[in-house]
Amino acid sequence: MGTSHHLVVVATDGLGGALSLSSVVLKQGTSVSQAFSSGSPFQAPLSGLAKGKYELWLSFSDRPDHVFPLSLVSKPTGLAPQFAGASPLCCSLAETTTELTVGETERVFTLTFKLGNTHSEVILVAGWDYKGGANNVAYCESCRDDLYSGTTHRTGIKTNITKRIDDATVVTFFDFKTGDRLRMVKGSSGWFEMDRVLQGTVKTHLGYYKAPASMQKRYLDDSISVKHVYDYIADLGAKASGALREFHIFSHAWAGGPILLETYEGPMYDAGGALEAQRDPHDKDPRTKDFDLVNMPRLNHFKAAFAPDAVAKIWGCMDTHAYRNLIRAASKAASDATPISFDWEGTTANVTAGEAKQYLTDVIMANTYMAKLMTAVGGGVKVYGAPPGMGANLRAVLVGKKTQNYMYVNSLTYKLEFSFLRTAFGKVPDDTGYILY
Repeated sequence: MGTSHHLVVVATDGLGGALSLSSVVLKQGTSVSQAFSSGSPFQAPLSGLAKGKYELWLSFSDRPDHVFPLSLVSKPTGLAPQFAGASPLCCSLAETTTELTVGETERVFTLTFKLGNTHSEVILVAGWDYKGGANNVAYCESCRDDLYSGTTHRTGIKTNITKRIDDATVVTFFDFKTGDRLRMVKGSSGWFEMDRVLQGTVKTHLGYYKAPASMQKRYLDDSISVKHVYDYIADLGAKASGALREFHIFSHAWAGGPILLETYEGPMYDAGGALEAQRDPHDKDPRTKDFDLVNMPRLNHFKAAFAPDAVAKIWGCMDTHAYRNLIRAASKAASDATPISFDWEGTTANVTAGEAKQYLTDVIMANTYMAKLMTAVGGGVKVYGAPPGMGANLRAVLVGKKTQNYMYVNSLTYKLEFSFLRTAFGKVPDDTGYILY
């Protein structure tokens, strides 16, 4: 006599079609508290479980595991599931009660997840601002919100953009300041955090970036590294080819890549070292050699992760004065045969304008991190980055009661340089001043 309680999990493509859900478990910590019976639908009794916080793990054959934190709470009729705070918009909860016999009823809680026919994901990386001036997670949040709403204020004025995130799109942040990787989906209000996982075994050491002891500790620590980002993307490509729709990195940057922790390469791995072709295993920052097979043996999986129309963007600067000096000198030349002189890292370079332009394209731009990433992923993927010699500005825009944060390259500050890149190479910046590599 009494009431039995069951939890049922259904995963669909949004149109009612069943997805290839392979297992469902409830976990507390690393322990499985309840495994669901396989079949259609997956179900499990709630009897024998205690009230408290759990994680509902959904495993698939064609997409990454989805994790949904929920709680079992006490109701007058027994235990009932509920999401903490805002529930994910991709999930609905229905409750039905059936009288089995006189005095015996069954209460069923059905969680229906509408996850799309194929997996969709956006990855946003926030470098640690070692100079202390910016919270780069804020730029990830604004990018995420814009891609969901299909509107942006990145120019200071509300503008329509392509909507790239829907209710079932998983948005993944890598926060190099905390060392965490966190995943989320859109919630009924705000964003629903699926999981938060420390990358490596220790958090990022945030000691002063110029202090030798702090530099050495960050270098040696088993903490978050760009390798964690690469491995995550490769895992995604192996499980859900074409799932990655957008990939953005917000940080300081230079031609050699984003600066996520301001670590370094040891002498053996630096230019001229015996192992210069290989990544230094202690170095946490991106390098242009990262996409060579010796450093990325799973390059095929990494490449497979990107959707055919994916966008990748390396935000931040390429504020190398020598590059800017070259561009300014070449822009004033009457022809490619005109001799020009400019300061190149403390020495005077004497070349023709044509030679300077060729060096800019064949050496500088062709060997940027953006160009190497573009070569690695290929296809129709678009990779953007700052133009050579140009720095990035920060913009905060109040939208309602919320501040949205953006990076951009000022077209007025670099009017001469932009004009030269457009005339000489057909490089037209996007609305934030970044160019396609």
